[in-house]
Amino acid sequence: MNTSPSNDDLLEGIILGLQNEIVPHLSNPKALATVQMMQSLLQGVRQTLPITDAHLVNEHNDMITTLSTTAETLGEAEGAAADRIRERAAIHAQRSPLPAPPDPVELVAAHRDLSAAIESTFRDLDELQRADVASADEAIQVVRTHLMPRYLRQVEAFSVGEGFVGRG
Repeated sequence: MNTSPSNDDLLEGIILGLQNEIVPHLSNPKALATVQMMQSLLQGVRQTLPITDAHLVNEHNDMITTLSTTAETLGEAEGAAADRIRERAAIHAQRSPLPAPPDPVELVAAHRDLSAAIESTFRDLDELQRADVASADEAIQVVRTHLMPRYLRQVEAFSVGEGFVGRG
């Protein structure tokens, strides 16, 4: 019989295969713990598969807004870092919001590009804060406001039961 298992089916098969075929033959506690951690990581991947694309689309569209709002928040701040932030915002503000569901290759490429822009903006804001640019404090909060839900989604997706993946 020909089948077309989904990615979730394949991961579940690996988890069950480890449990049924490998674990019974392990006598070393360290090897057993390693297999259990591998199973937990695979389960975490299974939990993120159905939501990853939707999160990437939302983050993509939010990063465009975050970069523009950060530049606006800086106002007339001067300096190379402020100029880089405004330039980055102008470049990425030209992007169109992505629809759901997007082309997966385009989505990942756009998300990586915008994530790099957010990271660079965060470093430039740090430089502006160290130079005592008052508006940098408010602008960095714009970026943090964008990042916090991303971090929470990652923690939520990889939490299992009473602890994080690989811990019990």
